[in-house]
Amino acid sequence: AGREVFVHLPMEPIGVEDPGPYALTEFQSADEMAARIAWAFSRVPGATGFNNHMGSRLTSDRRLMDTVFAAADLPASLIFVDSLTHPRSQAAYSARDAGLKALTRDVFLDHAPDEASVSAQLNLALALALQNGQAIAIGHPRPQTLAVLADLTRRAEAVGVELVTVQALSATASSEIES
Repeated sequence: AGREVFVHLPMEPIGVEDPGPYALTEFQSADEMAARIAWAFSRVPGATGFNNHMGSRLTSDRRLMDTVFAAADLPASLIFVDSLTHPRSQAAYSARDAGLKALTRDVFLDHAPDEASVSAQLNLALALALQNGQAIAIGHPRPQTLAVLADLTRRAEAVGVELVTVQALSATASSEIES
């Protein structure tokens, strides 16, 4: 349908939450990680990039993230967006060192999934875009999130924010990750 599509790659979190089937975990071999990454991309033909689902355990460990990106045979044209599920995430650094374009999310829209909270987070994303020249917001396809996003174009235009794809943003984004 002409939309940009990403793989939402499950990774091991800190704690007991289940990231779902075929998740990458700290005790897998590089070959097992590579097989799981290949499987995920085979399920999403035409994906232009990927981000982590959960993953606080893996993304906070540089050695593990280096293993993930080294294990995967990923084309350099792919974009990685770090969901920042851990405040000391190393994922974007590892992705860049592996030759991929890497960005990080600025706002998580639906940590609190009610419409008022999602709307407030969307306002924050729009404000950050105005302040910084860009912002990446991520969320889930929950009914409340989708209801708020139904009005996204009007809200963005009202404050002077241009909506672009992650691919378009990565073409203009700085190559440096802020510490």
